[in-house]
Amino acid sequence: MDGKKQFAVYSDSREGFLSQTNPSVWHYDAEYAIRFETEKDARRAAGRRHSEDAQAGRLFQVDGVTEFEPLGKVDNAPPGSWVVTIIDPKAPGQTFYLMSEGRVVKMSSSADDAKGYRSERAARKAVDAINGGQLFSAQTHQNTAQVYHFPRS
Repeated sequence: MDGKKQFAVYSDSREGFLSQTNPSVWHYDAEYAIRFETEKDARRAAGRRHSEDAQAGRLFQVDGVTEFEPLGKVDNAPPGSWVVTIIDPKAPGQTFYLMSEGRVVKMSSSADDAKGYRSERAARKAVDAINGGQLFSAQTHQNTAQVYHFPRS
């Protein structure tokens, strides 16, 4: 196996690896998988498949057999970063998270997709831009770490 091209895309629903891109063709054998040089390229290809099942992963050899290990999910807003939440008056009771801003505001109902800002000032600037359009109501808050309590033995 080429040491540089060690990433691929796998789909559980298609029961195989991406072996052709246009149209998407899947094959059960990892040897036929399209190899990507970087993790970023593999993640981008998985994202283009428009399926939650398509996942990027690393290929490696074990006793002459090619194995696949899925890559972990990318944390766009790590603990300590600032996120922008949006409320749409047309969808009461549902909170959206800002994914990107610009001419078109992209938002998602999943907190995992939220864009993380390094400072409150940058997040506040995004909030002001969204609230200035008067279509949505936005606010910012700091993404905190998950705290787990373990019972004492």
